[in-house]
Amino acid sequence: MYQTKRVSRIMSAFVPIRTRTIAQVAIGLLLALAIAACGSSEPAPSSAPGAPRSAPVAPNSAISAPVAPSSAPGAPRSAPVAPNSAISAPVAPSSAPAAPSRADVQDAVAPAVQSQVGEQLTAADVQKIMDESSAGQMTAADVQKIVDQSSAGSLSAADVQKIVTESSAGQMTAADVQKIVDASSAGSLSAADVQKIVTESASAAAAQSAESAPLSLASLSVPAPQPATQAAAQQSPPVTQQAGGYSGSPSGQAPAAQPSATTFRDYERSWFTSTDEDVTSTFSLDTDRTSFQLALNWARAGYEVEPDSVRAEEWINAFDYGYAPPAHRDSFAISTDVVRHPLDDRKHLARIGFQAPELQDDAPLNVTLVLDASGSMADGNRVDIAREAAESIRRSLRSGDRIGVVHFTTDVIHDLTVEHRGPDDREVRRSIDQLAPHGSTNVQAGLNLGVQLADRARREWPDAYNYIILMSDGVANVDATDPFAILESAYDADSRNPLRLITIGVGIENYNDYLLEQLAQHGNGWYRYLSDTHQAQATFSRDSWLALSIPFADQTRAQVTWNDEVVEYWRMIGYENRVTSDESFVEDRKEFAEIPIGAATTVFYELQLRDDAWRYPSETVELGGVQLRWVTPVSGLANRQATTMVSRLDRDFDYTGDPLLQFGALVALASDRYGSLPYIANDSDSAYVHRDLRDVADWLDPLGQQLGGLASLQDFAFVLDHITAALPADVTRSSGYSR
Repeated sequence: MYQTKRVSRIMSAFVPIRTRTIAQVAIGLLLALAIAACGSSEPAPSSAPGAPRSAPVAPNSAISAPVAPSSAPGAPRSAPVAPNSAISAPVAPSSAPAAPSRADVQDAVAPAVQSQVGEQLTAADVQKIMDESSAGQMTAADVQKIVDQSSAGSLSAADVQKIVTESSAGQMTAADVQKIVDASSAGSLSAADVQKIVTESASAAAAQSAESAPLSLASLSVPAPQPATQAAAQQSPPVTQQAGGYSGSPSGQAPAAQPSATTFRDYERSWFTSTDEDVTSTFSLDTDRTSFQLALNWARAGYEVEPDSVRAEEWINAFDYGYAPPAHRDSFAISTDVVRHPLDDRKHLARIGFQAPELQDDAPLNVTLVLDASGSMADGNRVDIAREAAESIRRSLRSGDRIGVVHFTTDVIHDLTVEHRGPDDREVRRSIDQLAPHGSTNVQAGLNLGVQLADRARREWPDAYNYIILMSDGVANVDATDPFAILESAYDADSRNPLRLITIGVGIENYNDYLLEQLAQHGNGWYRYLSDTHQAQATFSRDSWLALSIPFADQTRAQVTWNDEVVEYWRMIGYENRVTSDESFVEDRKEFAEIPIGAATTVFYELQLRDDAWRYPSETVELGGVQLRWVTPVSGLANRQATTMVSRLDRDFDYTGDPLLQFGALVALASDRYGSLPYIANDSDSAYVHRDLRDVADWLDPLGQQLGGLASLQDFAFVLDHITAALPADVTRSSGYSR
């Protein structure tokens, strides 16, 4: 009875008011059970080795929720605890009072929990959690369920993991748990609070008495998070990177569910347009490739790729097609090709490639780093990636370049703000090194100050190119959270030498792709995604970064006019959020793309030709014209260029003589078909897409030898297998009759 009262007192200390969240109640429940276990003179019985665990709660259970995703392969993690590890405490001396029964603990804990969280976690839920434990104790998986069930997300799986891994003492005392609960001012728990409390507990842990016996962090550790569909994930062989590709392809295995709390924009797929109605296609060029990098990272982690995340133009432009350089340093090379459609004998594919020249430009750079130091950046290795990218940029700069640094959370961290100075300055290095997660995410505050510092540097060094580089997971939740509202508050009126906004995304779960992509598109810059520190180093190595940071063309857009005597219907693949009005082609607009030196942009069209065009398929036919407009950076000189698209119509897809053309076409078709799905379901649409993806895979197989085992082709083949496995191979159509 003494132990039962003791548990009640503990719970009342941890759940004093209704504002406590489920996450806090879970910690209190965890501590109560552990301390109750300390009173036992013998360890709690465990299941026999190899004995099966009790069945998990059904997915629609009130306490069930997806488990947070694992970090990308290659990211360092602490060793996971065996799934059967229970949350327990060291055994108390035999003189201690007898341990309460499981019923005693339930009687003490359940009412307190129920009274604080109401319908979110009932006494029945507590009973279920307790009963499912093989020894009447709370397992790590049980705690995970409580934590994930919290509608406010006040304590994520990553926070639990961080409590475990960040502790230098290796143990956590009851006092530490109390600190964690009390540290939250609004019922939430920031990563900074976790890190500070745990690291400060090192000395306290050793000084705790037997009355507050420490909880073993080894037993507290949550197993490395896995996707929700754990059975499929556990059956799949591990995906490991090898030279030029990946082993353990999930072919035949359905991917696990998608990561939670990700934000994408569903840009409606374009349809075929009749040339009787419109012969003109106008769009902004695009050199982003983040959509494919996101898909590759999700596939490596075993997750289902969200169709809304697929922007076909970014998959297409992720690869190098070996275009010839332009004949002149002040113009693009425009190449056109037309081939028979590999998936539809009635159609053709047209490819248009725009290649910028390679140039040397010694103009200095003004770089402003705007670093997200919010609590969500504590998930996985986001901070490590951002810090490594920032440091790589700093190291790549030359002595004549300048760099400034801004950190933001709920507001700007002024102590870490550094105005522009040389890249080797000690304050710059110190600021980058001290990037750490705290509080909420106010992207607007960070960018506002970043623009102020960048504009000041631009006026002081007017001959420099100016870049603001935002590194974030995009989870804005303070002040403006819409990309256009954020850009409006950080408006830059100088179009002659603009402040170019580059966005760098990190993370899988709790990630806002839409915000980062739109900020870059309308901020006269570009968007990249980094999955690990090695990619951060490669992307921002001196050669790579300097090439990306020197613009050849600003406000770049193209216009294709189809010959309506030959082309009956046309359709652009991708570029849905880059399409613009035909009238805007003659206007210089900030949202039109910046093209760095040496960069290439590729666009594919699906075409249906008029019947008359087939009369002489071996003859050269004019299908249309291509125009390009752009502005020369700094000088503001307006430029235009044009070419004619001519081709024979009998060029079969498998006899193009250009395997890179075939590769690009297959990338375009696969991304277009998969991205067309509103969602993945066991329906006819998904089955039809599955069929097309299998046909794409059949065409892709022989390209491997022709292209010499390109790692990029193997990456695409890996993703293609992955997204195909997520779709039903066949769907039985309904007869229309009732049962």
